[in-house]
Amino acid sequence: MKLSDKIIKLRKENGWSQEDFAEKMNVSRQAISRWENGTAFPDANNILQLSKLFGVTADYLLNEDYCSDNDIPYVKEVCSELDSQKARYAKLYLVASVLWLLSAAVWLIQAIIWLDVIYCILAVANAVLSFVNIIIYEKRKQKIK
Repeated sequence: MKLSDKIIKLRKENGWSQEDFAEKMNVSRQAISRWENGTAFPDANNILQLSKLFGVTADYLLNEDYCSDNDIPYVKEVCSELDSQKARYAKLYLVASVLWLLSAAVWLIQAIIWLDVIYCILAVANAVLSFVNIIIYEKRKQKIK
């Protein structure tokens, strides 16, 4: 994808007119038009400003082989690593929630055996928090998919 096409795509994704975009870049609307038509190219400072404004890398903007930031090899590697870390933390979160639920059951048994109201209250609170954690886990899992 050419730089001009990327500029058009990113500008439209942000819902900006050429005038709005020109104001944000501190250039004329005609300059934006020339960039988008491919008759002129932004200078180095404007490329950096474009990357910051759109939240993409300069590599993505300048390399025609990249259709998104995720096409850059290093970004692919980092994204993959982050995904695996998210999965690990999600599993740990679920295990911790289940352990809390088990501890709530133990506290409840102790409360029944000793007829202790405080243990009973703690056990119920612990169980409620455990269920809340499990519900949060499930919602996050659905959100990731």
